[in-house]
Amino acid sequence: MTFYWQRCGICGKYYPIDKCFLHPEISVCAYCCLFCAERNHCTKPAWYSAVKPVTKEEKERREKKAAEEKIQKVLEELLGKLS
Repeated sequence: MTFYWQRCGICGKYYPIDKCFLHPEISVCAYCCLFCAERNHCTKPAWYSAVKPVTKEEKERREKKAAEEKIQKVLEELLGKLS
């Protein structure tokens, strides 16, 4: 799914927007969707307020990837100085 930075149909600010399920003619930003008065009647909201927790495995994978990228950068820098 692709979101574009366009003008919100409710607040008028430029944010990533998606079509409102209750009012398909309106494109809404996440802020307006989350604070909508009709949200409890909406069966398929455009935006959700859930935060996904980071698992221990995902955290370790990210740290390992960052360390590998750092090592790769240092090695490329050293090879550049040798040439």
